[in-house]
Amino acid sequence: MYKKRWYVLAVFMLMLIGVAVMFNTTWLAEFVTVRVLASKPGVVVRRVHIAHQQFSLPGRLELQQIDLALEVNGKMLTLQAPQVLITGLQTSLSSDRRILAAMENMTVRYDLGQAKEARADLTLDRDGIRGPLTAFEAGWDKLRARDVSLFLIVNSSEIELRAVKLAAYGGRITGKVFMPIKPAEKTGTYAAELFTDGLDLARLAEINPEIAVQLNGVVTGTLKIEGDPTSLRTVDTDLVMPTGGKISASLLAALTQYLPKSQEKKRLDVLIRKGGKIALEAFSFTIKGGEAGKFAGNVHLMSREINLELNLEHEINTDGTIASLFGYWETFFH
Repeated sequence: MYKKRWYVLAVFMLMLIGVAVMFNTTWLAEFVTVRVLASKPGVVVRRVHIAHQQFSLPGRLELQQIDLALEVNGKMLTLQAPQVLITGLQTSLSSDRRILAAMENMTVRYDLGQAKEARADLTLDRDGIRGPLTAFEAGWDKLRARDVSLFLIVNSSEIELRAVKLAAYGGRITGKVFMPIKPAEKTGTYAAELFTDGLDLARLAEINPEIAVQLNGVVTGTLKIEGDPTSLRTVDTDLVMPTGGKISASLLAALTQYLPKSQEKKRLDVLIRKGGKIALEAFSFTIKGGEAGKFAGNVHLMSREINLELNLEHEINTDGTIASLFGYWETFFH
């Protein structure tokens, strides 16, 4: 009888050891990761490597030195993280099905963007993914930002970025963004509502050299955009440079014929010929509208240097896309 019990106990212990070895073998985590990611539409797994893992009951999994490469809708996404802690795995078989994933010191690259020294504390459940994200440094194409923080919400149809905060170009930007999750299908609504405080135009040379050449100063204001991948529905922009700014004199060349002869007009003519700038006491730029690609706005500037205060109404006719609107902004300063 005792011998039989000893055999049963030995078999049970061997089973526990086998389960522990299986759960703490990286190939299993890599295999499961590949199967889960590959099941997502538009995702092709290119590389999954996990240097070490440690599983402990009731449902805690620690992964170390993760190197992940995916092709998402034809664009490469890579993620490197020294550690990922996953808890709540025991709930995956229950009605709750809520899993928590904590990652820090990550480097993430996707398409033209990247984030360095990023941290995420995410909740994964049947409704999608949500949780706070931070990054010491982030960028997309030529845009650069630091001290980024936001709250991420992802579901089957859209991505929402709430409470966005970042430092960029000498100032701060806050706001919120909505994006369709499958923009390639040309469906879904995107919207952005951003607030800028203390944005230094002189630091924007790497994004748009023309703006930096034509305008100098610190800008505060709002930018609101709503539309879909094929058309803009709403644009509401109000940018103000309250003091200390400068504008290229060449932008005012067309106005000289309407100015009376004076010392200020002579001063303006000299600055235009020499490519100089004029000191501004106030400058604002607004755009409103959006229906059928038609927008209206106002440019206001005041300069005591040339004794000029200008209110210029302007209309914009575009093809109704955000790219066309950005193209207008570029040509406005030529």
